Amino acid sequence: MACKVSSSMAQSQPAPARPPAPDPDYQELTVPVPRAVSLVTDVAAALFSRNPEGKSKVQDIVDRRRKRSESGDQSLKVSIPKNGLTRTLGLVE
Repeated sequence: MACKVSSSMAQSQPAPARPPAPDPDYQELTVPVPRAVSLVTDVAAALFSRNPEGKSKVQDIVDRRRKRSESGDQSLKVSIPKNGLTRTLGLVE
């Protein structure tokens, strides 16, 4: 009976989401930004995200800020389309 219950529980869990494949029409850049900008993006990302672990949004913001301060990384990832304008400006290859 225990095997039956555990196997049915395992099947009811959703599979972890795979990260999307990179789009060949976009290039991802990492841009260093001031600390205030990274704070705003961390707060926005935490407020508009779903927390399946049941973690509070405030705790998620605190964890994100702690992780950034420990690593010292104050940069953002930006996806830029590869088109004539961005090539002319030298933003993409």
